Amino acid sequence: MASRSHPPGAAPAGRLHWALLTVQILFGLWPVAGTVVLAYMRPPALIGFRLVLGAPILAVAAGLPFRPLPPARDLGLLAVAAALGISINQLLFAEGLSRSDPVSAAVAILLLTPFTLAIAIAARRERARARRLVGVAIAAAGALVLVRVERLDLADDKLVGNLLLVVNVLAYASFLVLARPVFQRVGALPGMAWCFVFGALEALPLTGPALLGVDWVELPPRVHLTLAFILAGPTLGTYLLNAWALRRAESSLVAVYTNLQPAIAALSAWVVFGTLPEARTLLAAIVILGGITLSRG
Repeated sequence: MASRSHPPGAAPAGRLHWALLTVQILFGLWPVAGTVVLAYMRPPALIGFRLVLGAPILAVAAGLPFRPLPPARDLGLLAVAAALGISINQLLFAEGLSRSDPVSAAVAILLLTPFTLAIAIAARRERARARRLVGVAIAAAGALVLVRVERLDLADDKLVGNLLLVVNVLAYASFLVLARPVFQRVGALPGMAWCFVFGALEALPLTGPALLGVDWVELPPRVHLTLAFILAGPTLGTYLLNAWALRRAESSLVAVYTNLQPAIAALSAWVVFGTLPEARTLLAAIVILGGITLSRG
C-alpha cells in the first residue's frame, strides 16, 4: 500500500496533534511543578536554574555557535524582547505563583491571546474591529475578576500574586508583538535561543545571589526530580516542540490547544496537592474564554 505524501514542511496530523497536546500538558504542569520547588527556594533561584541551564542547551540546539551573528539592530531588539519575554516575564511568574496557586497561574495565561491582540492593535499591526475590541474588553473583565478588583488590598498576598501573574502575561504579550518580525528574519528557534541567552544574563543580578543561596545537596530527591522535569519539559521540550509545530500548524489550532492549560493545571493540582479551584477562579476562566472567542472573530 502506498504511503500518504505530505507537502513540504507539513507533518502527519496525528504527530502534529500529539506535539501540540504534549506542549500544553508540559505548560499546564509547569505551575504545579514550580509550586513544589518554591517550597524549598526563592522564586529568583527557580528562574535562575531554568535560565542558566536552559539558555546554553537551547543555544546549542538552535545551532547558535555555528551561525553568523544577527545584525546589530536585530541583536538589540532581541535583547529588549528577552527582557519582556524571558527575564521580567519569568521572574514575575515565579513571584506571582509563590503567592497564588497553580490554577490561577494557568487561568492568567489565557489572557495571552487578548492581550497580544490589544497590543498589536495599539501598534497598528492588527485591525481594530468592533468584535475584537469587545472580546478584549470581556477578557480584561475576567482578569479583574481573577485579581478581586472589588477588594483591592495590597496586603492580600494572593491578590498581589494574581496581579503579578496578569502583569507577567502582559509582558509576554508585548514580547510576542515585538519579537515576531525579528523571528521572521532570524528564525523562530534561533530567535528564542538568543532571547534565552540575553534573558539569562539580564536576570543574573537577581537570580545569581538566589542560586548561590540554595543548598542544592540538601534538597529532597523529589525536588531534584521536579527540577529535572522543569528543565527537560516546560523549558526545553516546550520550546523545541513549539518551534516544530508552529511551522506546520495554523495559529488558530495552536490557540485552541492553549486553552487546555487551566484544565491540566487544575487536574494536576488536585492530584498533587488535593486542592480544587475556587469558584471565583472558574468564573474568571469562563469570562476570559468568552472574550477569547469573540476576539478571534
